[in-house]
Amino acid sequence: MENLKEKQICECGEVTVSQAIEIFKKTDLPYKKAKKLVTGCNQTCCRRPLMALFNMVDFGEIDYQEIAFLIDAKNDRLNDND
Repeated sequence: MENLKEKQICECGEVTVSQAIEIFKKTDLPYKKAKKLVTGCNQTCCRRPLMALFNMVDFGEIDYQEIAFLIDAKNDRLNDND
C-alpha cells in the first residue's frame, strides 16, 4: 500500500498520491481550482484519477488500488498516443 501512496498521480505537477491527498485535505476549493493546486496546469491528462481522489478525500475513504488503476489506465492511454 505504501508503494501506491508514492505513485505519481500527474506528470505535470510531479505530485504523488499522498501529496495530492494532503493538498486536497487542506483546501475547500471546488475540484477545478483544487486540481490546479496539485498539477499547476489546466490540462485534462490526469482528470480521472485526480477527480476520483478528490471525491474520495471529500468522502473520507480512499481506495488506493482504484487510484492506482486509474493512473495506470491514464499512462497506458498516453503511451498509446505516442
